[in-house]
Amino acid sequence: MAAKVFVVVSSADEEVVAGVGLRYSLNAAKNKWLDEVRVIIFGPAGKLVACNPRVQEKIKELQEAGVEVMACKACTDEQNISSILEGAGIKVLYVGSIISQLLKDGWAVLTF
Repeated sequence: MAAKVFVVVSSADEEVVAGVGLRYSLNAAKNKWLDEVRVIIFGPAGKLVACNPRVQEKIKELQEAGVEVMACKACTDEQNISSILEGAGIKVLYVGSIISQLLKDGWAVLTF
């Protein structure tokens, strides 16, 4: 069975997002600790991703490492940042059903 994780990043705290959640995701992907890693930006973290250069750099590194990064459309629309995140190459989608399907498919989840 493949080892797969999706990381839900929802904190508005830069150190939690960049220093822990995105760092772990990047290392897990680059070092092949797991077979597949995905990142979902959810809630308050969206504004941090849209406005913080350190977090933006971590997102770019994740994308370059082949990690799929997506953000909750409902959240980003409420924050008026959907177009900013899309411009950064982040898939902006309604993620409720995606999260539910990943759980049904046996993916592990980490939240930060």
